[in-house]
Amino acid sequence: MTVNNSLFFDPAEEALFKRVTFSTGSLGGKNEGIAMNKNRAFFVLLIVLGLSTEIARAGEVTQDALTPTDHKNHAELIKQLSSDQLRTLSGVYPDFRILKLCSGRFSGADRDELVLGIWKPLESKNWWKRDVHRVGLIWNGKAWEVHVIDDEIEKDKEISRSFPMQWQYTFNEKGFSGKMKCGIESEFSDDSDLTYALGDKPFFNLKRKGLLNNKPVCFATDDVYNNWDCVVYSPEDGRFRLWFQQAHAD
Repeated sequence: MTVNNSLFFDPAEEALFKRVTFSTGSLGGKNEGIAMNKNRAFFVLLIVLGLSTEIARAGEVTQDALTPTDHKNHAELIKQLSSDQLRTLSGVYPDFRILKLCSGRFSGADRDELVLGIWKPLESKNWWKRDVHRVGLIWNGKAWEVHVIDDEIEKDKEISRSFPMQWQYTFNEKGFSGKMKCGIESEFSDDSDLTYALGDKPFFNLKRKGLLNNKPVCFATDDVYNNWDCVVYSPEDGRFRLWFQQAHAD
């Protein structure tokens, strides 16, 4: 019986199959070697097919990790993006899902921009970025740009009192949950989450940097303590910068 490997393998898998099966022909006599080759070939075939199935299942689990509520929220949030914004974002994050959205003037441009929480596990290169990316869609005067906030604030790790500077969020049967403050208009008062009373101060003065009109965005960094990282987009630096941090353990 002749097995057509191309029915089961892509070219890379077929090459691996041949290397493994044809490297075993020196065992025993001629007939014994042929019999062993056939047995080993069949065994390797089962292994490769099994691995392919597991990989496919892993992909399915990844895609199914979001709840119906998450998919519903995505369907509503994506309506707020223009066709140009969708095209730009899809170029970096194909098949993305929006979990959080904050709209505002982040760079001082003449139009509203976006800061998003994007679900895209396969693009998470560092463990602390995990499955959700913090992403800015910024207008540069001519076109939309994608700014991966997680990558950009890594440049501020020397001033940060905690590292990695990760967004604290959870997934459960009710869907995604992660606190994000879209602006700070109601903050730094007696009963607000963000406060100067604990001794925390901004890393730089927004007014002196000419960023007073650039909307800050804050992300909760702990599910127990009232800890936050706040970022601001700086056109001069061409990136989001860590502006304020509230990091305490008591």
